Amino acid sequence: MKIRVILIMCFICIRVLLPAQKTAIKNNTIYFLSSIFVESKKNSLAKDQGHIVFNTKINTAACFTSCNFIQLNYSIKKQELIFKTINPGTDVCPDPLINLEEDFKSLLSQVSSYKCIGKDLIFFRNTDTLMMFYEREFSKN
Repeated sequence: MKIRVILIMCFICIRVLLPAQKTAIKNNTIYFLSSIFVESKKNSLAKDQGHIVFNTKINTAACFTSCNFIQLNYSIKKQELIFKTINPGTDVCPDPLINLEEDFKSLLSQVSSYKCIGKDLIFFRNTDTLMMFYEREFSKN
């Protein structure tokens, strides 16, 4: 009987505590673009052509799109991620083949949630994958 109670308590702890310990977006870490999906189609030319860095202390982020920076404000609650303000750079980007900057501006406004899996950061709109990044920390030098 005691073992059954202990097993039930362990199961409850696992179901309640483990989901609350999901990995969060890291402060001052560069997340390089791995994949971008436009209308559920992967843009294979976009790999490593952009990145995003979060300042989790003041809920801002800077996104580089290979020629411009996009300044972002966001709110985050559990796994929900909403980009509130998207301020793109003013330079015209000469990337007509991959159209990266336009894709970034369009997709960032559609993000509704995120997930960190290992060193990967994935942005979603509902259940659709929009963007995938991989983590690389800043060097202190």
